[in-house]
Amino acid sequence: MPKVSKSLTLGVLFFERVKCFCSLIIKRVFMRRFIKFMSLVSVLFVSPTYAAEGTYEAMSMGEAAFNTIETADGSLMMGKATGTGVITTGTGLFKPNMTSEWTCLISALEEGGAKVIQANCELYYADIDSTVFIENKRKTGDIGSENSKGAGLVKITGGTGQFSGISGSCDYSIQYIKVTKSVTKMSCSYSI
Repeated sequence: MPKVSKSLTLGVLFFERVKCFCSLIIKRVFMRRFIKFMSLVSVLFVSPTYAAEGTYEAMSMGEAAFNTIETADGSLMMGKATGTGVITTGTGLFKPNMTSEWTCLISALEEGGAKVIQANCELYYADIDSTVFIENKRKTGDIGSENSKGAGLVKITGGTGQFSGISGSCDYSIQYIKVTKSVTKMSCSYSI
């Protein structure tokens, strides 16, 4: 059996350790580059599916029930309104012909001869199992009487499902056909 020199054995051991060390370094460098690459891919291709913005127009019809009391500062009217709405034009998440069922809690306080009308609403879109929350406050027009009307600004305050994180605003006008029945038109812009 041939004798192997001690230096050759040490050389082979040294080479094996260098090989393992180099392999470890290559794996770490590769993993770092791979992680950076995947991060870039997720930013470029995944994030846009969650970020959205757009505009839409909607029309809704509803019915409300109001109660009024007199206070030291004037009259206070409160009520609940429910109805249905449809997106007439839209971009982004809101598509034409999407329908919603909505519910609003409304208050109207008479201050200095003018009514301050506030409504907080939820609009549920059953087709996508998602809800939008809106709030409006106006100091023009009237409420709860035949042929009363008004216009104002709606604030989109949040949502659930596909509308999670939504914000925006809508110009709106409302026309009461009868004391309890109304038609509303909205023109909105939003972002998520």
